[in-house]
Amino acid sequence: MEEIQNKQSSSMVEIFVNFFSFMLLWIVATAIGILFFQVINKYIPDPIVRTSYVFRSFNIYAIHYSIASLIVAFPLYIWMLWFWFKSFGNLPEKIESRLSKWLTYAILLIAAGTIVGDLIVVIFNFLQGELGSRFLLKALSVIVIAGLVFWFYFLERKKIQYKKEISVLPFLTLVVLSSILVILAIVLGFFAGGMPGQERLRKFDLERANNLGQISSAISNFAFENSRLPIDLSEIRNNPRYSYGAIYTDPETQKEYDYRIVKPVTSGVNDSLEYELCATFSISNLNEPENSDIYYGYGYGQWAKHDKGYVCQKQIATLGAKSFKAAPGIPPLPLR
Repeated sequence: MEEIQNKQSSSMVEIFVNFFSFMLLWIVATAIGILFFQVINKYIPDPIVRTSYVFRSFNIYAIHYSIASLIVAFPLYIWMLWFWFKSFGNLPEKIESRLSKWLTYAILLIAAGTIVGDLIVVIFNFLQGELGSRFLLKALSVIVIAGLVFWFYFLERKKIQYKKEISVLPFLTLVVLSSILVILAIVLGFFAGGMPGQERLRKFDLERANNLGQISSAISNFAFENSRLPIDLSEIRNNPRYSYGAIYTDPETQKEYDYRIVKPVTSGVNDSLEYELCATFSISNLNEPENSDIYYGYGYGQWAKHDKGYVCQKQIATLGAKSFKAAPGIPPLPLR
């Protein structure tokens, strides 16, 4: 009776270890693929990839999440494999449970289908006109990841299921190659997505851009109802009728953004007033690819791209008509 209980306990442990290791494998393989794809998207930009895509070609959030996934999942995966081989190494006569075998092949089948699907998408994008260099690098990334996965489980099945004598050298080689691939993906991810300190500065700039857009909307609302511009930001700061919760201070320095009236202009239809909003940005994103998610969080396009340092944008508020914000770089209509 005790032996039967021990066998049942051992079987459940095997199933848990096997299933959990495959979960970790899926996380690791997906994270590596995402990192390589995002690096390729950034450093080999393709003009046909438009910013109107719902899923941006270059996504910093995907890079950072994938780096975090690799840092956590890859060491756990290696440890789970060590535990798996050790449980069978200590008992050479031990036989893998039938459920564990079926689980292994079922998940390998799903993995094979996923890899084939990824290759189909890569080839489809190439046929749709994507740059050949991007296609080759993405296809190579998928093939390398798939090759390492199936090479390992080909050896693992021979050793665990069919009890073949396989030296430890091929497994160590696979671990070393996989570790190199993971480290390379993480390093390239940091280059493409930025270090934590750089990302913190970018987040501050993101807040500044959103704040300035909200302030511009509040000023337009005020001008529409009062036929004039506010004297200063304090005139609308505490009035929810116009500001709708807009933030008027820099998130890092807590200093109020600069606002000044420039001059009245005539649009040819309605009287308008021109004003200027200014802020000090931490970094420049002028060289970031336009097909990235850098601008996805910015509600107002005129603040999306900015240089480092003190940056001002001129805005136009319409009086006596529905307010609007002038697009950057478009001069006012001629005076009449």
